[in-house]
Amino acid sequence: MEEGKKDMMENAADMAAKAKDLATEKLSEAKEEAAELLGDLKGEATEKLAEAKEKASELAGEATEAFNAAKAKVAEVMNDEKIAELKAEAAEKLGDLKEDAEEAVVKAKVKAAELAGEAEAVVGEVAEKAKGFFSRLFGK
Repeated sequence: MEEGKKDMMENAADMAAKAKDLATEKLSEAKEEAAELLGDLKGEATEKLAEAKEKASELAGEATEAFNAAKAKVAEVMNDEKIAELKAEAAEKLGDLKEDAEEAVVKAKVKAAELAGEAEAVVGEVAEKAKGFFSRLFGK
């Protein structure tokens, strides 16, 4: 009977070791999956932010081109008898271009902030899912 207890204890120890190994393996897999998912999300957020930066850069380039065109037009007609009228018109157009450029930059910043917020929300969801997974895995 003493030998039976010893066998049962050894079996219990073996089962506990196997359970521990399985739990360790599952935890490692879950960590890898979570890291991969977070990496993917970070990549997506970075890509969206790059698209927003690219758009802001394009808008700034367009504003610069418009400014340079207006500047060239002003220089071209500086000797004209209607110089005062043209200066006023150029100043108005430059003001409009400046407003358009500022609006474009603000829109790009807002979009970048939205994308960052979306990325943060997705990361939060992933964290919650990972937390739920680990809770189900370990029964806590």
